[in-house]
Amino acid sequence: MSKDLDVEQAAQATMTTTSIEVKAEPVVEPTTTAAGAAAAAMPATNVDKGSKAPEEQKQQPVAAAATTTITTIVEQVQPTVAAVVEATANKGDNKSNMDPALINFKVLYVLTQLCGLTTIVLVGTWIGQHFGGLGGTDNPRLEFNWHPLLMTIGFIYLYGNSILVYRGFRTTRKKTLKLTHAGIHLAAFVLTVIALKTVFDSHNLVDPPIPNMYSLHSWLGLSAVIIFCLQYVAGFMAFLVPGMRENYKIALMPMHIYFGLFGFTLAIASAVMGLTEKAIFTLGANYSTLPAAAVLTNIIGVLYVIFGALVVYLATEPSYKRKALPEDTALLSGPVNE
Repeated sequence: MSKDLDVEQAAQATMTTTSIEVKAEPVVEPTTTAAGAAAAAMPATNVDKGSKAPEEQKQQPVAAAATTTITTIVEQVQPTVAAVVEATANKGDNKSNMDPALINFKVLYVLTQLCGLTTIVLVGTWIGQHFGGLGGTDNPRLEFNWHPLLMTIGFIYLYGNSILVYRGFRTTRKKTLKLTHAGIHLAAFVLTVIALKTVFDSHNLVDPPIPNMYSLHSWLGLSAVIIFCLQYVAGFMAFLVPGMRENYKIALMPMHIYFGLFGFTLAIASAVMGLTEKAIFTLGANYSTLPAAAVLTNIIGVLYVIFGALVVYLATEPSYKRKALPEDTALLSGPVNE
């Protein structure tokens, strides 16, 4: 009995041990495997890399820095390339996208310049071919011929261009335009003074002297010169000499523009009267037969009128007005280094 009992207990113990082992395998074996794999991986990695580890650690920051630098360069270059492409595209589309009003202005502006220059050439031809050319004080009759030529250059062509300078050079800085406007006016004033001297000499130096300032041409012409001089002084003091308050400048500007155009229109009217007066005095009854001198006189008068009309139109058309540049706003808001 005792032997059989011992055999049964031994069998039960074996079965219990076996069952415990079987139950323990799923729990212990994965843990052991994971730990073993981690333990096996760590030494293997260290052994495989060996002496290469420090070199790779040195190379990794260099590679990272190089990658960062390349990325930064690309980010900086991309906007630049995009800007260049956009500028090129805009440059190619400038003509197609140009404001129609600006296209019309350019055409009329060129036509105005051609008309003015043609008038000067024709006046020179008119004087040289039909009235004996130019002379000095020793020949008062020929000295007079300086009067229509210098008046045409100074008091008509330069005067008109000084009015258009703000619109003709619309991308130029306003301070530069102010100085140019004043400079052209000054040149026109000098030529006008010389022209007035020649006409007074031609009256006073002949024998017998010719009376001065009796015709409507002389009255309107002198009125235009006086308005021109007052305009120049007022404009110079208000817009070029520092110290004038901004609200005074704004209040004075409409009057400056109006009387500038009025004086120019008066100069055109006076010039047309002067041409007619000269033709009547020199051609007399032959004027009605329209000789070459009379035809040329009438053509010059028509060109005076066309030039004046174009200048007034270009100066008063709202769509042709010069748009303010950023530096113009800066000049009004505060002092800047120019």
